[in-house]
Amino acid sequence: MASVYFWGVLVTRDLSYSYRAGGAGFSFPDLSVGGGEGALLLGPSGSGKSTWLHLLAGILTPTGGRVTLDGTDYESLARGDLDRFRGRHIGLVLQRAYFVEALNVVENLSLARKLAGLPPDRDFIQSVLDGLAIGQYGNRKPGELSVGEQQRVTIARALVNRPKLILADEPTSALDDANAGRVSRLLRERAAELGAALVVVTHDGRLRPDFSRIVEIEPANVQNQ
Repeated sequence: MASVYFWGVLVTRDLSYSYRAGGAGFSFPDLSVGGGEGALLLGPSGSGKSTWLHLLAGILTPTGGRVTLDGTDYESLARGDLDRFRGRHIGLVLQRAYFVEALNVVENLSLARKLAGLPPDRDFIQSVLDGLAIGQYGNRKPGELSVGEQQRVTIARALVNRPKLILADEPTSALDDANAGRVSRLLRERAAELGAALVVVTHDGRLRPDFSRIVEIEPANVQNQ
């Protein structure tokens, strides 16, 4: 593992990405987020928000710069090791919910732990569901839940492995004001409880008051390389 010379659970330096060699790409501000802290990456479509999130998750490999999480430099890991590292230490809250429809909620969360190489922990799974006010739905199939309930299960799945980093991609953009506020609060509260770094990537300006750290992403982040 490479040493980290900057403070924070999540640290990036000089991060850039190009989808084609020699083509236009993105350059991103340096970022450092500690355990239990949150950062809001705010910008319009086309500003590179999703690209940035995929770099932070280790799904994309940066053209330049580095990403470290809790002392581990992504560049030091082979692809298979990075996939396992992501499953164990990064919780992803995606815009669209993806579940195994044949399994109930608890079984879906148990599967997330199994895929990360972790033992079953039904008590912790139940506590996560209770904390999101959906503890009564553990035996239901995802298709039997409302969209809002499914989103909370998605958040639960991101938390169930006790991640060091929680990444949320547009978690409130399709919600009304009341539900957007609830989801934002739940993410921040659960991250604080776990001591995880939280990064929310969105164009939803309603979340501004919820975060003391806001990074504005502009289309100008696109660079000709």
